Amino acid sequence: MNPDAAGPGPQPPGQPLPPPVRIEERLHPLTPFVNLWLGVVALAWFVLTSALQGDPIWEDLDQFGARLQDVPWWVFLVGGGVVLGLGAGYWGWWTTKFVIDDTEFRLENTGAYQESKRIAFSRIQSVDVTQPFAARLLGLAQVNIDVGAEDGAKLSFLKRARATEIRDYLMTRAHGRSATTGDPGRTASAWDDSARGDQVLVRLTPGEIILSAFATMDIWFMALAFAVPWVLGWMFDWSVLAWGGGMAGLALAILGSLSKRLFGQFNYTLARTPAGLRITRGLFTLRSQTIPAHRVQAVQTRQPLLWRWLGRARLDITVLGLGGEDAEDLSTSTIYLPFGTPAQVQVALAAIWPGLRLEHLQFRRTPERARWLDPLQWRWMGHAVDERVVAVRQGWLHRRQIIVPHARLQSVRISQGPFERRLGLASVDAQTTDAFGMSSINHLDAPHARALALAEMDRARMSRVNELLDPPGLRAASVAADPAGVVLVGVPDLWTPPTAPLPAALPGPTEPLGAAVQGPTPDQ
Repeated sequence: MNPDAAGPGPQPPGQPLPPPVRIEERLHPLTPFVNLWLGVVALAWFVLTSALQGDPIWEDLDQFGARLQDVPWWVFLVGGGVVLGLGAGYWGWWTTKFVIDDTEFRLENTGAYQESKRIAFSRIQSVDVTQPFAARLLGLAQVNIDVGAEDGAKLSFLKRARATEIRDYLMTRAHGRSATTGDPGRTASAWDDSARGDQVLVRLTPGEIILSAFATMDIWFMALAFAVPWVLGWMFDWSVLAWGGGMAGLALAILGSLSKRLFGQFNYTLARTPAGLRITRGLFTLRSQTIPAHRVQAVQTRQPLLWRWLGRARLDITVLGLGGEDAEDLSTSTIYLPFGTPAQVQVALAAIWPGLRLEHLQFRRTPERARWLDPLQWRWMGHAVDERVVAVRQGWLHRRQIIVPHARLQSVRISQGPFERRLGLASVDAQTTDAFGMSSINHLDAPHARALALAEMDRARMSRVNELLDPPGLRAASVAADPAGVVLVGVPDLWTPPTAPLPAALPGPTEPLGAAVQGPTPDQ
């Protein structure tokens, strides 16, 4: 059947239904070469250099067999491994295929052990495309299907254009909409994976990526640990201290940390596509990560001390199934915006939650009594609540701000330590799925902490009910189709100053926030 046939959808009365979509394909036949590219390159390099240098083994092919004894042993080892690997790879390629029909994706293996992995469209969290260096040279790409906590599926490898078609099709079906698997107008670029109709929201220049790499405290601490022994050794002629003591290891650690940031985040692009938000990054290995905005559990704004002087910040997100900020595969990284100005931060936030502006969040600081428990950061600590999200501020030198939608809250807990009890304070802990630890609103007045926790539970319950009536996936699709995009007026403020402590009356779950926040009550 035609693999590009349209998916199910409403048909005019009296018209026959289109044939069901069914795609059944094998992976690209060059897949075994990509998986063994290091061995193939090493063997080809030996053959090429030997021929160019006039090695006598190639001068008289009649005596080729007699001269094999001059070949290094490692060549036979690498060659045998490559041949065996290619044989096993082609057996796996021949016995593996993927099938896509109207309801699910299947990855089937009919080799020595028959296996069929089935993934319903409704379980798909995200579909990403990764292009390792060797695959990128051959125009191939890998498709990663994420289903959350369970193991997903990988298609290694397909032609780059076909991989992007499969990704867009699966993400569209995951949103509950019909789609086709072939759209000639949406051929993705080989440089940044952008296609016609994609709206670029944020793009970082190489200079910004380099600045972000050198503006991290761990780089400066490692550089200091490297420089102090070297300077002392140079001043006092202690050559052992200057060049020994693990100096080479420190230098390699600095280079490794810098290269990870530079190569991993190079060419960063955030774009809105019909399938969701797409992050593309990478110098040698290009990774394209698709994020369904309605499945974002929380967003964290981070601003180390050096970044505050530069007026930059970083955004991390929590999405079920992502591997964390230090994930080996950056296609599963939680880094949403690695380095951005206040305007870029606001654009990135508005792409997830349209209409949310940081300067509109009215933060309430903790009571003055909290200075006995947190003397350095109590003026900065605080929280804000509006109709959609709850935000928490923490940190002092390294500022952090966590924003969680009410509908994503899993539990709310009140805690009170002995010193808090003595001061009449309490803390509220808001937990969401796989969040950045516990989002704690610390050191509130005890009555206000209890009222806030009860009201937040009601807001979370009502927000989940509203999502059932108005599914966010459909709203995300309509936002993605809006060509107007994100429009900012003026320069947003990353950190609006906190106002007075909590008011005497907290707004209820259905009461407008402005009606209850009339004025602060003095600290007791």
